[in-house]
Amino acid sequence: MSIVEVILMLVKIVAVILLMVMPLAIMLTWADRRLGAMVQDRVGPNRTVVWLPTPVAQGAAVGPALLVCAIVAYIAFGHLAGAHPAPSPEDKASCGTVFAHLAILMTWATFAIISGLVIRRGARSSLDLWLKNFHPRHIVYTGLGAHVLAIVLSSAFAGTEQGLVLQDWYYGGGAAILMFAVLLGAGYAAFAIRNEPRVGLRLLGLPHAFVADGLKTLWKEDFIPPNADKLLHSLAPFISFFPALTVFAVIPFGDTLCFGSTPDGHLDITKLAHSVPREGMCLAGSFRLQVVDLNVGLLYFFALAGTGIVGAALAGWASDNKYSLLGGLRAASQMVSYEVTMGLTLVGAMMVYGTLRLDEMVRWQGENTWGIFVQPLAFILFFTSAVAESKRIPFDLPEGESEIVAGYFTEYAGMKFAMFFFSEYIAVVSSSALLAVIFLGGWNLPFLYRDGFHVALGGTAIFDQPIAHGLVIVLGVLAFLLKVVGLCWLQLMIRWTLPRFRYDQLMKLGWRKLLPASLVNILATGLGVMLLQGAEGSLATALRVVCDASTLLVGLVMAGLFVWLVVFLLKPVHKRKMLASSSAQFAAAMGGTRNFRMEA
Repeated sequence: MSIVEVILMLVKIVAVILLMVMPLAIMLTWADRRLGAMVQDRVGPNRTVVWLPTPVAQGAAVGPALLVCAIVAYIAFGHLAGAHPAPSPEDKASCGTVFAHLAILMTWATFAIISGLVIRRGARSSLDLWLKNFHPRHIVYTGLGAHVLAIVLSSAFAGTEQGLVLQDWYYGGGAAILMFAVLLGAGYAAFAIRNEPRVGLRLLGLPHAFVADGLKTLWKEDFIPPNADKLLHSLAPFISFFPALTVFAVIPFGDTLCFGSTPDGHLDITKLAHSVPREGMCLAGSFRLQVVDLNVGLLYFFALAGTGIVGAALAGWASDNKYSLLGGLRAASQMVSYEVTMGLTLVGAMMVYGTLRLDEMVRWQGENTWGIFVQPLAFILFFTSAVAESKRIPFDLPEGESEIVAGYFTEYAGMKFAMFFFSEYIAVVSSSALLAVIFLGGWNLPFLYRDGFHVALGGTAIFDQPIAHGLVIVLGVLAFLLKVVGLCWLQLMIRWTLPRFRYDQLMKLGWRKLLPASLVNILATGLGVMLLQGAEGSLATALRVVCDASTLLVGLVMAGLFVWLVVFLLKPVHKRKMLASSSAQFAAAMGGTRNFRMEA
């Protein structure tokens, strides 16, 4: 392995831990606290603010914008100054498409944000007076229409002289408009706060979870009970935390990147492939977006995830506390019970995919259909077991506050308590990632393949749009992250929806309901595989049509959800006043209450 490959391996580890897992877990902590504040009518983390001096805030707005513009200028126009060779027509086309859509995105997003700000606080300049005439909703709808128009024009004029001219416009004009939009937004932000004595940085309250909670737990006292087993008491949080983190080593978060190779056969990261065939794989310069590529990736996941049982049991026993012991016993029995169901549930998926490699499971779904359509019962069973495995409401019996205080980490404080607390959120992210890989297509998007978009039903092609290899990889990684975030959000909503089970109900659900259902799923899957194995002729054609129809359904649902989200976010907020009691209602119906001057 060369030095470049070692560095890239370290980059993958850092990217997975610091850019995906930890931020998602921290945002789950923030969302949990925010929802708790809304339900219980108390102050939430969104009130957190970090005050910055005005020059520092202006520099934080303008500095990154200048850096982005310098990078875009180097990529787009550096060849004119001899900084790098002129791009090939293929590279120019792919970069032009990216520049065009980024320019459209930054333009409408900048103007929509400024317009919303002007409507809230009033106009302060001639630009504000002009933007006041445009509502943010109209700007967003116009921007989305511009994206669609750019895609339609690229597809309509592909392979023609007009298409080449359009590519040049996208490349040069897109880069110039992108730099203008970035500088305009940063410049307006710096200009708007020029007279402020200080600037409050809120970021929806995210600094509370990122900074305040971390510093608070870091400086808290590390308390160990006098009669506790000090070694095991200190070891238990690490056994619970690090296995939950290391299971991400086998989760593929994107398709294979294809680079060039040096004469001695090593990876050359300066030569990213422009396009990749739909079939086959690049072997010479392949770079997997997966930390560790194992033939038994699924078994590795369960082997490490199961060690969390040991951490909970040790914490309960080593604390010398009866509540902790009860919590540890509950956690161990619960996690063992539901881990059996989790493992048996995925046997059906292994039978369908024919492999234990998670990346091969994703590729099977990309060529056929998502796993949720071939294993719907398994998806429901695995999701339920995953929520129970992470010990979240309604399965939080090991730490039920009304019964056993805080369960197995009652006697923990400071960073040790934070490791237990945070490992639960990491477990939510890890289970969501595994669900996305096995049942929701991983990095796949409907009709998006390695060489671009190909919409077809059966053998009839409807739409074809080649896309650069790098852009396909970026879209795949974003799709995977959105699926993981959606599943995390679903688990978060369950916390505030369902009440806590009794312990006998919890065990009964696992052993008498979910376990038999998982065995039935294995039987049904085996019969289905036997009947459909080696399908030929009209049956194979029918299966192909059904797979394409399911992919089309997923595409339509995703498009509908996107439209709904845009409309929901742009919908004006209507706040309704509600009377607090029936007496106030009666008084209002009688014409209101009388006010008299106070007399001595």
